[in-house]
Amino acid sequence: MNKFEKELQSYARAKHEKHDALMKAFETWGKDMEATLNKLEKINDALFQQFQANMSDAEAFFAKKCMFHHFR
Repeated sequence: MNKFEKELQSYARAKHEKHDALMKAFETWGKDMEATLNKLEKINDALFQQFQANMSDAEAFFAKKCMFHHFR
């Protein structure tokens, strides 16, 4: 094997290693992003449930007020 072939193999190996490292980083990023989105979805769901509970309280309050004024 001559010097050119060795250099070409070394270059190809380095390119392959960089590609593998990039793909691994991308996979890690994807997993981290999915975990973050799952956390945000849980936070959003909890906030929405709290909002719904508060709206139910407000609706009940105003329903009583309307009934009170209606029968007055």
